[in-house]
Amino acid sequence: MRRFGFITLCTGPAIALLLFLIVAIGWAFYVSFTDFALVGRAARDPQWIGLKNYLRLFRDPFFLHSLDISVKFTVGSAIIGQCLLGLLLAVVLKRKDINTGLKIAVAAAVTLCWVIPDIVVVYIWGAFTAPSGMLNTILGIFGLPSKRWLSEFPLEIVIIANIWRGTAFSMILFSSALETVPPVYYEAADVDGASPWQRFRYITLPLITPTILIDLILITLWTFGYFTLIFGLTGGGPGRATEVMPVFIYNQSFRFYKIGYGAALSFVMMLIVGCMCLIYFLLLRKAERMR
Repeated sequence: MRRFGFITLCTGPAIALLLFLIVAIGWAFYVSFTDFALVGRAARDPQWIGLKNYLRLFRDPFFLHSLDISVKFTVGSAIIGQCLLGLLLAVVLKRKDINTGLKIAVAAAVTLCWVIPDIVVVYIWGAFTAPSGMLNTILGIFGLPSKRWLSEFPLEIVIIANIWRGTAFSMILFSSALETVPPVYYEAADVDGASPWQRFRYITLPLITPTILIDLILITLWTFGYFTLIFGLTGGGPGRATEVMPVFIYNQSFRFYKIGYGAALSFVMMLIVGCMCLIYFLLLRKAERMR
């Protein structure tokens, strides 16, 4: 009995949280089939409208625009930026000909960017790219004209800021994967006179491919649904230049008060992310079979 009581004590909060999530998701799914809003008649007496919200979003040019921006943001900052830079850092930091102190300093600096709160990242990059910020000050030293970075290059700046913020996760994951590669493979490659690129191409890369795919699954999930950095830096602007899907859903739900439409957008976004993950899982299974 005592053991059963302890198990109940441990699992009770998890079950309560799971039930809360199920109820919240169920309510949101129901709302997506209504015209529920935060103001007006639809707030007092929401009506069942069937699939109208879902049909509407495919005719909404702003939805298609936000989807396009989300794909560019995810591919640029996560798939290309964080994954490739994280892999490069992990490989470089594993080299034995680099000073240990320098390795520790670089790893600590990259990790610090990841662990600080998102709102602090917003403040750092907002100050760095401000008209009178450090970036324009550096350009002025070299006689180059200053820029209004968040107005002229908004998407590029949020992509770079997200790479700066999130690369550490990929670096740590790949560093762990590199430790599992048997050293005997590298020793045999050295005997055969393989170049560093050949060692990486034919030994390292095939052995850590499953880890790369796992990393891509996770950072794609996080980046496609990322809200704080973009909303804090640009608010989705200027205009709609950085209005990724999470910001678009927020605006529709809480700026224009269309909760029903926002709920439908959320489930479509969840379906899109699910399809991305399915593709990655299929590639992961294929990679595991080929090992």
